[in-house]
Amino acid sequence: MTDQRRRILSVAQRAFESVCRNRTVLAVAAGYAIAILGFAWVSSGGGYLALSLNLLTPLEVLVPLVAFAVGYHAILGDRTRGELAVLRTYPLSGRSYVLGVYLGRLAALLVAVLVPLVLASGIVVFFREESVSVIAAHDTVDTPIVYVRLFVLTAVFASTALAITIGVSALAGTRASGIALSIVSLLAILIGLDLAIVAGLATDLIGGGSLDALLAVSPLSAFRGLVLELVAAPIAAAPIAGGIHPGWATLGLALWTVSMLAIGSRFVFR
Repeated sequence: MTDQRRRILSVAQRAFESVCRNRTVLAVAAGYAIAILGFAWVSSGGGYLALSLNLLTPLEVLVPLVAFAVGYHAILGDRTRGELAVLRTYPLSGRSYVLGVYLGRLAALLVAVLVPLVLASGIVVFFREESVSVIAAHDTVDTPIVYVRLFVLTAVFASTALAITIGVSALAGTRASGIALSIVSLLAILIGLDLAIVAGLATDLIGGGSLDALLAVSPLSAFRGLVLELVAAPIAAAPIAGGIHPGWATLGLALWTVSMLAIGSRFVFR
């Protein structure tokens, strides 16, 4: 193992342990789990497709909130406590530090986000009453692979949401500015970008031909579009509205993740 990789893993372990000791994060994770299981119980009579569609909107809202709780204080906390000044004296680059913080916090975030989804799938296994033949093209297509796709896409969305939060945390200089910047970025993800696209369509500033690319600019729309295209559309009896080309959506999420981590790496030791 190279020295750089060892340093990244050391920072990652430190970040993971920090999250596990944070009672606020644990409370947010518990609230998220209760909410997901509650929404899953509503669809207990249906199958995996019904469960996936019922969880889509809650995941769009709750995953960024959990990512915010996990990541907003990640680098800002080290800055306000003076620990960044100490870390700068070590042979540790900004990129290695930010990547280590991201990986450690991502491990904790994925546990918090995905474990409740695994538990929610048990509701379908034990309480399913009938197939969702009204939604699906035929009864045999509603298999666990439908839910596995949602599971994977949620992990990707959570990774992007955390990268945005980590980047914002690296830019913030004080606790107040960190909270303010994180809230603004959270609102931009949840509401702002989608509203801007809707406004552009309403005023004819955006043409229909460029809609896929513009929807991919919003992480929320990219996630929603991927779920509709890769989870619901392949087995739906009728066309599903709201999907976008998976290539554009994947590119949008990847660019958000890489660019925000790059910004964090650039400004963390400023």
